[in-house]
Amino acid sequence: EYSGWTVYDTSNSSMTDNYVHSIAIDQNGYEWIGTWYGIAIFDGENWAVYDTSNSDLPGNSVYSITIDESGNKWIATSGGLAKFDGDNWTIYDTSNSKLPYDKINSVTIDKNGDLWIATWGGGIAKFDGVNWTIYDTSNSDLPGNAVYSITIDQNENKWIVTPWGIAKFDGVNWTIYDTSNSD
Repeated sequence: EYSGWTVYDTSNSSMTDNYVHSIAIDQNGYEWIGTWYGIAIFDGENWAVYDTSNSDLPGNSVYSITIDESGNKWIATSGGLAKFDGDNWTIYDTSNSKLPYDKINSVTIDKNGDLWIATWGGGIAKFDGVNWTIYDTSNSDLPGNAVYSITIDQNENKWIVTPWGIAKFDGVNWTIYDTSNSD
């Protein structure tokens, strides 16, 4: 153990797995830890766990968690996107929404509160709470439909990571960075 570090794993906590994909901290300071086998929530003293056996989580592999201004947790899983308001679960997948693919790798929120959802095989979905916009190789310059991650910079540019390079989307124009045009 390193000086000043506290290590939490399955041997000393209620974490569901040692393979951690994501951590988000809510307004109460609780840590939401996305693992290969569900979510562990830590309030500094106590642990709680959500997985497919005790919640409506659509898949146990949790790749990304983001929290909106209302405190809703948006959870990217192997089985779809989950919204958890603290009491109720709302699930979005290919069977009940315009989500183009069920395996969700990343979810982030822009300054307007719109979700940007990275899917493993369906490109990107933008969701404003009502309307869905899909960006994929058939209707954009996205270099591939497998998207690992999305982040948004201070100018609201979306930076999109794919196996074929990085795409920057400013809302109108796409710039692709790959081995042929960058270091």
